[in-house]
Amino acid sequence: MIVLTFFFLWVSVNFNIEAEAILAYFLIFTFGILHGSNDLKLIQQTSSTSKKKFFLRALASYVAVIAVTVVFFAIVPTMALVFFVLASSYHFGEQHWSSRVKSSPLSYIFYSCYGLVIFFLLFYTNATEVSSIIYQVTGIQIPDTFYLYVLCTSFAGFLGISLWSQRKKKIKVNLVKELFFLLVFAIVFKTASLLWAFSIYFVVWHSIPSLMDQTNYLYGKVSKNTLLKYVKTSFVYWLVSMIGLGILYYLFHEKQGLFLSLMIYFLAAITFPHVIVMNRLNRG
Repeated sequence: MIVLTFFFLWVSVNFNIEAEAILAYFLIFTFGILHGSNDLKLIQQTSSTSKKKFFLRALASYVAVIAVTVVFFAIVPTMALVFFVLASSYHFGEQHWSSRVKSSPLSYIFYSCYGLVIFFLLFYTNATEVSSIIYQVTGIQIPDTFYLYVLCTSFAGFLGISLWSQRKKKIKVNLVKELFFLLVFAIVFKTASLLWAFSIYFVVWHSIPSLMDQTNYLYGKVSKNTLLKYVKTSFVYWLVSMIGLGILYYLFHEKQGLFLSLMIYFLAAITFPHVIVMNRLNRG
């Protein structure tokens, strides 16, 4: 992952922002969305209900969560955006640490702190652009210092829990290596454009490892054949997501502010049920 990260950092130095954007969208819409397209299959593995009955119930629940998310954003966009960032932060932290941390109430705080470090490191190093996006979605202007305060607070929480958990032998971690990773992320986030920086972390450090973990869980190992099986079972849901996104782009691409808001709503709508599924899987 480090090698791939530095390769993508080289891309950001040697290619213009338009090329970065095209590659970023390609990675997000392939690996990024694909890693969350097999949720129903994952839930089915943990259920003893008959296949047909389970599918209808799970599909209804999944669609309901998406519908509630869309309504949530439409009615209270500020609260919805805060909840989206918190849920995504927890999800990023859980993916990175769940195999090395003993599950406990404190682990939920730990995952969230780590994910918030990632998000607000990205936000702080791209503060002007992030504030503009937040203003378009919520109408609220965020000062740059806010990102720094949250970054420092979440980093202190992450570091404090790490040191305490190591002392209590509740975590397996090479803290020096993890701090080195955060330094790498800071360099990438500062050097690359906001979209390209986000796609590097989201795809290389989250989506691909998650896809590998899910494949191993479903089929017992990661190989060419099992990865093909994963793609086959998730393809329909991935295609439906892409069609929905394509329709949004066709209808609103000329209105950049509105399209950006709808894009965030769309990502949130497919993120929330995925977070719930992966949390259930990790607790199981």
